[in-house]
Amino acid sequence: MADVRSRSLLGWFGRAVRAGIHLVLGGVIAAGYAVLVSGIVQLVQAAPAMPIALSLVIAVIAVPIALAPPLVAPVRDVGIAAARILLDVDLPIPTASPTWDDRLRSAGYFVAHLLIGGAAVVALLFGVPFAVGLIGWALGVRADAFQISTPDLGWWGIPVGALVLAMLPPLALLGGAVLRSLAVPLLGPSTTACEEEERRRRVVLAERNRIARDLHDGVGHALAVTTMQASVAEAALSTGDDAAVRAALTEIARVGRGAMADLDRSLAVLREDDRPGTTTPAPALTDLEALRERAASVGRELRLDGDVRDLDGLDPLVSREAHRLLTEAVVNAGRHGSGPIELHWARRDDRLVVDVRNRVRPGARVGRTGRGLVGMRERATLIGADLTPGPDGEGGWTVRLTIPGDLTRGET
Repeated sequence: MADVRSRSLLGWFGRAVRAGIHLVLGGVIAAGYAVLVSGIVQLVQAAPAMPIALSLVIAVIAVPIALAPPLVAPVRDVGIAAARILLDVDLPIPTASPTWDDRLRSAGYFVAHLLIGGAAVVALLFGVPFAVGLIGWALGVRADAFQISTPDLGWWGIPVGALVLAMLPPLALLGGAVLRSLAVPLLGPSTTACEEEERRRRVVLAERNRIARDLHDGVGHALAVTTMQASVAEAALSTGDDAAVRAALTEIARVGRGAMADLDRSLAVLREDDRPGTTTPAPALTDLEALRERAASVGRELRLDGDVRDLDGLDPLVSREAHRLLTEAVVNAGRHGSGPIELHWARRDDRLVVDVRNRVRPGARVGRTGRGLVGMRERATLIGADLTPGPDGEGGWTVRLTIPGDLTRGET
């Protein structure tokens, strides 16, 4: 317990020392400004004896030199580094040129550092000699310096002097705490920069989620279709139906190539590969033939019902993501349903409503929630649409995708 207390005391004292150093640095700079102000005052007082032109030249040179440092980027960087090291403030290291808003806020911290640091240096320069003088009188040391600076309190000088010295570390911590509270709003990123960083973080997170969904859709569905076709080929082998075996193997090869293309697109995004010809464009919502092929790959017929013109005019991103959603819905219908799959779409009140419906296979676990359904909802939310899956009350399952009117006009 004593060892823990000693470490805690040493840690407290170390923080006080670092805060004191930070304050002294500000006080030293404040002393330079005090000398400059004193010189300007003396110039004003000596105006009758000194030529006015010479006083103006000195003022024109000195004032900009005094006002420039708080607005210079390296001074801001030094202030951030000092606050990070001496005050333990969690500030991001600057990576870009500061804006004028950053410069003005750092100038405010510069001024606060000088004022608080100047007060700390004054307290140090007066407090230490005063305390030493009190203790000197109590110990019988008769010196003119002690006599001038401190009163003779007798033996009371020892506790009073010790108290004055003991108050210096807490005062340093107090000054450091004030500067620490000012460091984040004045030296940290602005509100606009924080909002922009948050937007970038959300974009990156959304892109990562999109890649995860793409991998799930492409590779996961390809594995499901491959498994189903392998089962078909195995059953055909037992009956000697070579044509069915060849058809199943051909479908497995086609689905595998499609999965490789999907994987290539996802990896290209991860590598930030923008070289032309490295990826193939993702299908859009109007590519209904791709949906037919996907339904056929799971052994189901896809029946289309709607005016193709209603699918035009979508924002390209919305159209691609909607196609991926419907592809997953079609594959899920083939895996868990029976009979043909019905795809119906229509414009309703300036919205595009697309329904994917299938009969539920007996014994299927209707309403099961997995990563696929969660990913579909997230993808729909990402493009501003709404996805509603559920039973239709007639022994079937319907996945409804509703795209708002502003997205159908390409105003994303």
